[in-house]
Amino acid sequence: MTLTEPVGVHAPVSRRRTDPLAIAVGTTVVLLPFLTPAGPGNSALGDVSMVCAVIMAFLWAARERLPIHVPYAPGVALLVIGGATAAILARAPSSVALVLVEDLVLLSWACTLTLGRHRAALVRAATVAWCRMAPLYCVVMVIAYLTGINAVSGVSGKDGVRASYTFGDPNLAGNYLVVSLFMMAACRRPRTPWMRHAGYLVVLTAVLFTGSNGAMLTLVLGSVACWVLSRGRLGAAKGVSALVVSALIAITFAVWVIPNVSLDGVREATAGSIPLLRDSVGRSGSSTAERSSIVSEGFALFLDGDTTGYGPARTKATLQNDQAPYDKEAHNDYLATLLERGVIGSVGLVLLIVAIALRCMALAGPLPLPPELASSVPRPWLLVAIAPVMATAAAFYEVLHFRHLWTWLGIVAALVLALQDARRAQRERETTP
Repeated sequence: MTLTEPVGVHAPVSRRRTDPLAIAVGTTVVLLPFLTPAGPGNSALGDVSMVCAVIMAFLWAARERLPIHVPYAPGVALLVIGGATAAILARAPSSVALVLVEDLVLLSWACTLTLGRHRAALVRAATVAWCRMAPLYCVVMVIAYLTGINAVSGVSGKDGVRASYTFGDPNLAGNYLVVSLFMMAACRRPRTPWMRHAGYLVVLTAVLFTGSNGAMLTLVLGSVACWVLSRGRLGAAKGVSALVVSALIAITFAVWVIPNVSLDGVREATAGSIPLLRDSVGRSGSSTAERSSIVSEGFALFLDGDTTGYGPARTKATLQNDQAPYDKEAHNDYLATLLERGVIGSVGLVLLIVAIALRCMALAGPLPLPPELASSVPRPWLLVAIAPVMATAAAFYEVLHFRHLWTWLGIVAALVLALQDARRAQRERETTP
């Protein structure tokens, strides 16, 4: 969706030594891991710089009369409409409006990064900040974990010896770090090979300390996707193959392996051994049972209700009102959208998934990025590996409000639009006499 259609190809914006908008974007990305202590409405420090970056970006676009592309607009619009409709009909408390505001803020953040098609410094700021911050952050957190500084590593009695770092949740921390690994691979940062590989090692170590089974599964899926995408620098068909192979592995694991393969021996062996294994692999049985209960109760709730939903973030409260034996949040974006935003929101989620898939296909294609963006993301096809990571993670926890998800989506949209601009410019040159 485009609010203003481009006329021709915009001339490159003159470079400045100090770029306030790029600084705001980079600052926001640096602050992505710092979600605790949380402010009102689960806001974080990075949200302040995010809002500042959004405002600055739209003012700059208006001044330069640049086209403002709103990526993923149809899907997000239906998610918001479905959530608002459900909240009104279910007479949900006014506090649920905050969830809808978060939807719009995150979409606006993606729009800001999408302006990188015109201002490559924005993509550079986002990718450099992410790829430098992730390993540096992990060095500090790994040291804190090994030295027992629980206030920094986020280890608490609630999660055993699992580290949540400054995310407040080990699974969220693990997901961010797995995505960071593939972002570093796509951007080839740090530039020095030995430093980059050392960065991979420290980030992977930090992932292990979270004890997140979901993070480890998505790490395997993303690695398979990277392997498929990297064989011979493949076209769009190979990109689709990577997504299909990863999806089949995930489905096989979830549908056949977990229900049919007994892990009791592994759990018994780990229960009295290494504490981290006890709190990760050792808890997989109870975790699977809990998620199974959540799904079964969620579908029963949907069948007993109507098609409009119960309102955003209202699954737990609705289950409590119905005196369900296991009243928890859905911890599953697919189920949560169906329950909380109804059929309208579910259609929106499908459109969002399709929009992401189409952009990933374009990014996995054979066309090279413009030089000013290729210098920041020299291996853009590896960004496609993050798609199966997030799609699978959405079955374990609710990722639609993960800030790093929308940062990745904004970067992907900027790169795809830049490819389209370059292709359009080439056609114009070929047709000009």
